[in-house]
Order: sequence, then structure tokens, then C-alpha cells
Amino acid sequence: MKTDMVDLVNLINDRFIEFTREQVFSKETDDFLGFAQQKFKLNSKNDWNEIIASEDILEDSNEALKSFLKFGLSGPTKYNDLGEKYLRLYGVLNAVYQQQQAILHIFKLFNCPNPKSIKQEFNNLSITQARHKLGAHSINYTIQGDSETEMFVPVRLQFDDYELTYFNPKNDESNNIDLKLTIEEHSKLICKTYLLIANKVIKTVYKGNISKQEQVLSGFNNLEKVMNGAWLVQGQNGDTIINIKFK
Repeated sequence: MKTDMVDLVNLINDRFIEFTREQVFSKETDDFLGFAQQKFKLNSKNDWNEIIASEDILEDSNEALKSFLKFGLSGPTKYNDLGEKYLRLYGVLNAVYQQQQAILHIFKLFNCPNPKSIKQEFNNLSITQARHKLGAHSINYTIQGDSETEMFVPVRLQFDDYELTYFNPKNDESNNIDLKLTIEEHSKLICKTYLLIANKVIKTVYKGNISKQEQVLSGFNNLEKVMNGAWLVQGQNGDTIINIKFK
């Protein structure tokens, strides 16, 4: 069966953690942080601690997204509670933002190229815009280059588990987004960014050793195929990728 993008985030994160930990624990040293800095060509020793913290945030926020995709705004409760819906709405919007900040920080710490371009891709997502307009700057949202502020509020009468409508009281403009779809878009971009990081780090660690690069990258390349629609079958003898193309 196809792998959800949120689950794929965990698969890529787990594989990347396994690879990087093998590198830093392959040699005992009194200066562990210095060794990690040298191994991954980091700018400072403390970068390694920040990478670990960012990976934790990425994983924790992913659990929030998985819960939301399973239970929607209503949550795992038998009560139709409006307050619960608001908590879960604000929670999922900020879980998305925390996840974006974590992956962008990892991207930056490993000195991956074109960070501004990746950040702009995240900013263009409708779920990111909804987060800024509803989860952070509801009454003082500003558009770049415009001195005027806007305000946005969710339409509670149209609350659905996976559909969100919000409007601007200043001009009565409304926006409607499919939360499942836009979280899927967000998670796919997280996966894409993480695979770029993995590619950069592997080529840094095995600089000049093309055969070793290709060997280690093969596992991440399989996950990229899954991101692009292939099926991942997990069995006792390892993972199998089934790439089905429809004409």
C-alpha cells in the first residue's frame, strides 16, 4: 500500500538518524562534539546539539500531525466540543510551523545550498499561510511591502474535521482549505527537504568516494521513489519498493 507522507517523514528521519549516529559513534574520542563538527563540516561544535534537538522537534510535531489526520478537529472524543476544535486547530497549525522551522534549521546547520529558496517553498504552502493568519498574527497580519494590517478569523459555523474556512472582516474575503491535502503537501516538502539534506551530508562524509556515496544513497533514493508515488512493502527480509506507473 502507499505510504502516507507523514509516515514517510518518520522513515526518512529514522534512516538519517541511524546514518549520522553510525558516523559519530564510529570512533571514541574525548572531544565528541569536535569530532562531529569535523565529520559533518559543521560551523561550530554546538551545531550537533542543535541538530539533535531539531530532529526531536521534527519527530514530536509529526506525532501531532498523525493524530490530527486520524481524528481531525474533533479529536478522539465522543463530545462535540468547540473548545477542543479550537485547541486542535491552533495546535496543528503551530505543529506544522514548528516542523518547518526544525527542518530548515537542520538544512542550515549542515550548510545545504539555497536555504532561502526552500524557505520560500514552505511559505507558499496554504497551510503555512493559514498558520500565520490564524495561529500567530490573527489581528495584525502584514503583507510584505504593505503598511496596512489585515485580520483573519476561522468560521466556526463551518468547522469540519478536515476543512477550514477563514475570512477577513475588513473586506469579507474568505479562504477555504482542505487540511488533509495541504498537510500532505507540507509533509511531502518536508520529505523533499530532508532528502536534500541526506544527499548533502552523505556526499560530505564520503567526499571523493563515489561508490560509497551511491551505496549509502540507494536507501534514501528508494524513499524518494516512495515520495513520488511508489509503494513500500516492509517485510522480514527488508523493504521492497514497488514502482507502478499508469499510462
